[in-house]
Amino acid sequence: MLGILACFVFGSAIIALGVSWQVKHISNDWWALAKYNLTISPLLFLANILLSMGFGLGHSVIKNVPAVVALQTIIYYAFLILFSYFLVGDKISLVKAAAGVTLLAAGIWVLKS
Repeated sequence: MLGILACFVFGSAIIALGVSWQVKHISNDWWALAKYNLTISPLLFLANILLSMGFGLGHSVIKNVPAVVALQTIIYYAFLILFSYFLVGDKISLVKAAAGVTLLAAGIWVLKS
């Protein structure tokens, strides 16, 4: 189970950091976005490998694809909330964000049962 979580944590962190960094530092024109995406493509490739490993390992343990995907989604959104708040500087309500993550966790519980 630790391997599954490690794959999801590192893969999700890479993707969430890439999105947050792009929003904060890259201009919104086609050429700048294309250069940025080409630059980070090796990291995105690594993130996708980690997530694919996590999904495969998770399914072999949990035997429930929607629950595995929901778990990864919670981890991804947690990183998006953290990076949005600390890196981008968005003024988000941490209480509402925590409520949203709690609802996602409740969804995993429903899917798993």
